[in-house]
Amino acid sequence: MKKLLVLILILWSFSIKAQTNVYHSFPDSAVWRVDYHSFNPFSFGFNIKYYFHYYITGDTIINSSLHKKIFKSYTKVDVIAWNLPTNPPVSTEPAYAGALRDDSVANKTFFVFPNTTIDSLLFDYNLVMGDTLKGIHSFYNLVISSVDSVLINGQYRTRWNFDTITELGISYYPFIIEGIGSSAGIMEPLYYYPIDFTRRYLVCIKDNNATLFTSDYNSSYGCNLIYEGINEINSFSKPKIYPNPFTESTTIEFEYQNSENYSLEIFNNLGQKVRRIENIRTNKIKIERGNFSSGIYFFQLKNDCGNWQTGKLVVE
Repeated sequence: MKKLLVLILILWSFSIKAQTNVYHSFPDSAVWRVDYHSFNPFSFGFNIKYYFHYYITGDTIINSSLHKKIFKSYTKVDVIAWNLPTNPPVSTEPAYAGALRDDSVANKTFFVFPNTTIDSLLFDYNLVMGDTLKGIHSFYNLVISSVDSVLINGQYRTRWNFDTITELGISYYPFIIEGIGSSAGIMEPLYYYPIDFTRRYLVCIKDNNATLFTSDYNSSYGCNLIYEGINEINSFSKPKIYPNPFTESTTIEFEYQNSENYSLEIFNNLGQKVRRIENIRTNKIKIERGNFSSGIYFFQLKNDCGNWQTGKLVVE
């Protein structure tokens, strides 16, 4: 019996090693949920939280090599405190964030930042315990303290853990996981707080709506995608949607004020805007399915007074 248990353990360890020795590329439909927390407790201090996600949208050729195009979603900004003489940060529109390239031969991942054509090293998967971080930046020369594996979608992927950082009573546990990203996100510096008073956190990574990995960081928005970074203060009554789910068309009925002009925006499950309707001056909006594929969509209804409301559409 003991020999059988030993044999099982040996076979299991070989299985894990075989899986971690295989190069795991980033999923073609990857979505990364990321939070930033900017906190300066000193004079002219500030306390701000940012919520957004990255998503892959197709491929591009750069320097004769295939890259995955990555966009950043709307950024939701929560200004908790702002004591500077300038205006506080505001929400930003979706934008191109760069292009990612997996190199299974070199066992590395490269990244081309906007307005450049240079392949910058992002992740080096050849590192072993005791090596110093290569690729993504960090204020400190982070050293690998341990190497283990994480079960993701039925396969084990290698995780490189770096020395714990503790500043102002907050501990940060930096890591890199092959084909997933880092504890800070995807192309973010692993730790830059002494430079910009900002800590960056990977919340989760998804692929085709399936959550592949969730970090230990507790985000106010969880693993939910960020569809628009607006000020969530003013809103009107929640609209009615019928039918929902729908196959051909549906109607959104809402509380309409004659003196106000409304607009409607619809987003897919990656946070990409897929339709916009402007100059709405009635309390009912008929939505035709058109080219919408089956799935979940989100909408945001706004008026010119800054009031808004959101909802979900299900297309069968």
